Amino acid sequence: MRRAIHWSICVVAVVAAAWAGFAEDAIEVVDQTGATVRISQPVERLASVYGAGTFYVYTLGAADRLVMAWYIGVKGIANATEAMFRLEPRLEEILSFGDPNVEEMVARDAQLILVDGSRHAAFAEQMADLGVPVIQYLVETPEALAEAVELTGRALGPEALERANVFLNDYDRVLSAVTEDVESLAPEERVRVLFLGTDRLQVASGDMYQTCLIEAAGGISVTRELAGYWNEVNLEQVLLWDPDVILIPPYGPVQPADVLEDPDWAAIRAVRDGRVHRMPRGIAPMDTPVPESLLGVAWMASLFYPDRIRLDLRTEVDRFYAFYYGYELTEAELDHLTVP
Repeated sequence: MRRAIHWSICVVAVVAAAWAGFAEDAIEVVDQTGATVRISQPVERLASVYGAGTFYVYTLGAADRLVMAWYIGVKGIANATEAMFRLEPRLEEILSFGDPNVEEMVARDAQLILVDGSRHAAFAEQMADLGVPVIQYLVETPEALAEAVELTGRALGPEALERANVFLNDYDRVLSAVTEDVESLAPEERVRVLFLGTDRLQVASGDMYQTCLIEAAGGISVTRELAGYWNEVNLEQVLLWDPDVILIPPYGPVQPADVLEDPDWAAIRAVRDGRVHRMPRGIAPMDTPVPESLLGVAWMASLFYPDRIRLDLRTEVDRFYAFYYGYELTEAELDHLTVP
């Protein structure tokens, strides 16, 4: 009798497992390289090799599913900021950096992997050959960012997609508000901007995300005709551009004083007028293709045209971190993110 009961239990278990397999939902999405990716639902174990993509996951309320994650600018636990630990209490457990390793990824048993399509194509192919679905991203414009967030939402299920739609509404609202405030400006009235890199003579090209943010904020990038990635230039070229504003990214060693106090730069309009600013950083750098770059547009516009922009930057910043990251800013952090 016991053997019969045991056999019955085994049969029920096998049948239940089979039905679970048939009942499991799967969706197909087309990633930003044009590849069709089939993803079993629900996704409960997620890895993000794409540093920007990791923040899509947080924005969509799915950070608890991360089993392995890369973060922009975090090359080891020692250089993670206090804000990063407040955002992610599991940081020591899930943080990774450098080139992704196939064996380690397999060991984490991820059901879905997010990667940078321009850097990780070979790795994506390796993981796909092992049967692990991979979404590849190509994000160098605000429009592509919106598409990437929606794509991630669809991959992660209904709740994530609902939050993605909320973000897309915020994206449209903020960009439309800025556009409305600056659209009547004539070309000669628009602020001409130079965006530096991690060296004073390294500048963002017209193909880069930073230039898109400048233009979305109503400015004109003086380097918009340059192609490629970061370009090396000489001081004579900077003098010829003679920008109204110089922006410094929130990473790297360059500080406003390095420009403002250098006599070789003194003839440049932005230096004469004291309009050299380092972008603030809360959690992710706002000049990169992360959801926080929406705040980067609002920050730039408020800096360029303080008398024209009606958007309440302080309110937008506070709401973004609270709603999307579940992160309560201190007054000092809020000041840092909103006061040039």
